[in-house]
Amino acid sequence: MAFKLGGEKRGFKNSKDNQIFRKKLDDGIMGEANDDGSIYVDKSVPEDMVGYVATHEMQHQTDMKLGKTTYDDNAVYHMGQVWPRGNGYIMDPNTGKKFVEGDPSLPWEANKI
Repeated sequence: MAFKLGGEKRGFKNSKDNQIFRKKLDDGIMGEANDDGSIYVDKSVPEDMVGYVATHEMQHQTDMKLGKTTYDDNAVYHMGQVWPRGNGYIMDPNTGKKFVEGDPSLPWEANKI
């Protein structure tokens, strides 16, 4: 199961935190947490799994609100470290090892449901 921090910027925030939108995401991606408070869930996710995926993404958004983790198109910034990202991969700044976005062994994924 793979999750990806979203890359879309919208430039607005609304009072309804965590609006959930169903849309076609990249292959293998079930959900994306966007920094505007919205969540995307892939159209292929069965209805009985939408809540699970949304909860996982809400945990990412909590980390973003706390300043623990944030991202842009070029990197994930987690606990003071810059993890370069591109072409669906994220690179460990300490080892140079590349991980597929959403890999459960990434430190910001490890404690999520």
